[in-house]
Amino acid sequence: MSIEKEKLFSIIRQKLPNNVSFIEEIADVLDVSYDASYRRLNGKTALSFEEALKLAKNYKISLNNLYGLDEEETISVLKQRGSVGPKEKLDDFFKLVTKSVDIFSKFKQPEFLYAAKDIPIYYLPHDTLYTKFRLYAFMNIHTNREFRQSQTTLQKFNPSSNLVYDSICFKNAFRGLKGTEIWNDTTIDSSLYQIYYFYEIKMITKDEAVQLCKELKGVIEKIEQQAANGVWNGNQVFRYKMYYNKLINLNNTVLFKSRKIKTLLIPYTSLSYLRIDDEKTCEEIEEHFDKKLKFSKRISGDAEVERKLFFTSMYEKIEQLCKQIEVKSEISFM
Repeated sequence: MSIEKEKLFSIIRQKLPNNVSFIEEIADVLDVSYDASYRRLNGKTALSFEEALKLAKNYKISLNNLYGLDEEETISVLKQRGSVGPKEKLDDFFKLVTKSVDIFSKFKQPEFLYAAKDIPIYYLPHDTLYTKFRLYAFMNIHTNREFRQSQTTLQKFNPSSNLVYDSICFKNAFRGLKGTEIWNDTTIDSSLYQIYYFYEIKMITKDEAVQLCKELKGVIEKIEQQAANGVWNGNQVFRYKMYYNKLINLNNTVLFKSRKIKTLLIPYTSLSYLRIDDEKTCEEIEEHFDKKLKFSKRISGDAEVERKLFFTSMYEKIEQLCKQIEVKSEISFM
């Protein structure tokens, strides 16, 4: 059992009343069986980092203290802070990630690896309905109840100039690094589901839904062209690699690498990340990325056949959604 794990369990024990079963308490927090909890406590089953984070959050234990670090040293959480409105929370997310990326881009030979569970936000085009919709969807799905209960339609939604500016800065920050992305068959799905969901509940009109499908197709076409050229954001200095993987789940984890420094961003919630600069942890995640790449097909550069097959499936999904919206709008019982 690692020293950090022993320390974590020791701190938790001190926080619990004497009459509380420690095994049952851990089982409840992790949502596992009594036996599974017991195996984690006696070291027969490894405690994953996600489980350690869940325990630390539940019992308000600082990961910095757990690992014997200074508050400003290596582990920090990038998340919304303070009692602010939903627009400011989304602003904070963009600002925090942008700041981290900007700092990292100043190192020598900066690059990033992205396990794209969803279409990365840095692909948002400038001043389109699709960009407005992605911000609108984030506000509805991931922010507080006040905005969701307002029942604002997409047509009436007006993102603040600060929010638009911060989203642009977020996108531009990634232009200073070369990128490697791993996609799978479902990377596009959440964007499609969001369009159909808000159309179903009448928060966007039929015309808006159809336009969103067309603009989403435009985004995918630009990504396909980028993959064909093997150049990141049109910058000949930075090469771009894209891989297709259908065996391993992706989770939007981003690993930043330079000649000497590595930084990891792990999704904490949909609008926050856990940032880890610990060298050993980053090396372990880099090894995990290498394994993913070994089980992936490269679809950038000269891999024309594989790329065409992959992107054709993306276009077919978009077309199917557009047809579904068209057919549904034609149904009438009058």
